[in-house]
Amino acid sequence: MNLSALRAAILITELLTFLMVTTVMTYFISYVAAPEFAPGTEPPADFPVVAYDGDREKPDAKRYRVMPWSDWQGYAERNPGASLLLPEQSRALQVGPEDQASFSVTDRGESRQSVDLTWRSGSEERRARYVAQARALEPRSLHTITTRTFLLAALAGFGAGMLIGRLLRRRWLPRPGDIVPLRPGD
Repeated sequence: MNLSALRAAILITELLTFLMVTTVMTYFISYVAAPEFAPGTEPPADFPVVAYDGDREKPDAKRYRVMPWSDWQGYAERNPGASLLLPEQSRALQVGPEDQASFSVTDRGESRQSVDLTWRSGSEERRARYVAQARALEPRSLHTITTRTFLLAALAGFGAGMLIGRLLRRRWLPRPGDIVPLRPGD
């Protein structure tokens, strides 16, 4: 293999290492930094929830609301028909002009649902898991990925890529001053 091909292979390895480590570290940091909720704990004010206010027999995407827990409490007082129990098993929603949300629901018996909610808002992504009742919930987990999380992960990915590249260059490429034997006939 000639030197140009070796250099190209090393560069590709560096880039792939950077991308893989950045992706893994982003999720690792978000899981490590996630708060743990004990059973019966009141959700924090910024805990995201999805609610439905409309005809449960004919679900309509416009009747879903994704909001923080603090906003839900006021919304529930103004709208007595609103509920945290969702009529569909899963759905992707457009929340406002830039925000997106998706959820999946698992029934856990009579008037209880386990909800997995992903809410992308601006430069932030929140993944919340909770057990919903009609107008209350028990939080399980909240993972947040922000720009800061991504930058820390990218820094770790950059360092890992550089380290792998340096190791491969030392191993595969001749160093200045090394004597490289020529093939017979060169």
